[in-house]
Amino acid sequence: MADFLTFGALLTYGGASAAVAALTEVLKPLVRRLPFHVSMRTVSYLTALIILCAAAFFSGSRDGGDYVLCTVNAALVSLSSNGGYDLIAHLTEEADTEDNDDNNT
Repeated sequence: MADFLTFGALLTYGGASAAVAALTEVLKPLVRRLPFHVSMRTVSYLTALIILCAAAFFSGSRDGGDYVLCTVNAALVSLSSNGGYDLIAHLTEEADTEDNDDNNT
């Protein structure tokens, strides 16, 4: 677990998705305080793009094509991160509903 946030781990989809999910949750209260509306999906994509570009830069990628691929990969990482969050939120809502139904009968 000590090597979770290495640049090599962040270059994998799983590592990048986990980092994006965690950072998006940290940034959520800050984004909600902005005087204008910003979609959290946009924040998630920008977070993924920054993470992937930084990981590519620090791992030695200096070719422009690598950064073009980062923009495409950021969309995949962002979507998988958002999907994982939506799944967990749905499962916890379902568990709360089932518990509440049992208590009402």
